[in-house]
Amino acid sequence: MRLTLLGTLPVLLLTACGGSGGGSGDDSNNESTPTFSGYFLDAAVENLNYTTATQSGKTDAEGKFIFQQDERINFSIGNIGFPEIDAATTLTPLDLFSTDNINDPSVVNSLRLLQSLDDDGDLSNGIRIPEQAHLLATALNIDFSSPDFESQISDFIANTGAVGTTLISANQAISHFQATLDTLQQTTPGECTQAHQLVGSSADFSTLAHQVSGTATIIDDCTIEVTNFSYDGSAPQVYFYAARDNQYTSNDAFAVSQQLLVGRAYNSETVQLRLPTGKTLDDLNSISVWCVEFSANFGEVNFKS
Repeated sequence: MRLTLLGTLPVLLLTACGGSGGGSGDDSNNESTPTFSGYFLDAAVENLNYTTATQSGKTDAEGKFIFQQDERINFSIGNIGFPEIDAATTLTPLDLFSTDNINDPSVVNSLRLLQSLDDDGDLSNGIRIPEQAHLLATALNIDFSSPDFESQISDFIANTGAVGTTLISANQAISHFQATLDTLQQTTPGECTQAHQLVGSSADFSTLAHQVSGTATIIDDCTIEVTNFSYDGSAPQVYFYAARDNQYTSNDAFAVSQQLLVGRAYNSETVQLRLPTGKTLDDLNSISVWCVEFSANFGEVNFKS
């Protein structure tokens, strides 16, 4: 299960941008690859190990992890490793085992494990993996698909320091996760405040190339929604790019999406853009559909407070 955010799009490369607005420029800003925030959810799962090719750490209280575009990610509890998968803005146990079936045995067993490890036993405030669980799991190998999963994990669950000392039932685990999935249909994790003066600002894209059009609205302090977005999808290395005063080749310009998929055309669609880690609305007042390779502007908006 993944939210349909633009940040989940994969990457394809061609050899030329095409379209008008091209030209040479200072591309030094492109040497720094943007990072993106993702969220691991059963409820929000905190203190879960994660590793990508460029990032590593533990998820925070929102289940947040950091990744770069087109990376694979591993999650683990001590030596209990979950399958490596493509990093994305929202991941759940369904993604870990590449299925949409909430009753898949591996999914169910991973849900039971995560929920049983919640340190305070209150799933309504999220799941926090105790540090003791990581220490105890250093020599533990688990087969999530095994019929005797419960016997493999029972001694471990009893000694992790969590409030619960036994593995929760499959029905309880599935019921809780289904409630999370229902909520995901309505909200995006990591909700932001609405304090910045640009919140509420809206502007239409100019159409410079590749049939770009749409309206961008700043929803909150880290989210920009583009409605009625159209783009023919025929150019490579194209991003939504943000800058101050349309200076998209400056060192301070940055991507607010992963690379748009070549061949994926948009026709009056809605997409959401999230500011990358370390960036705020103070860092932008304009956004472009931008071809990085040839510094080509396919269309842009300018926000006014």
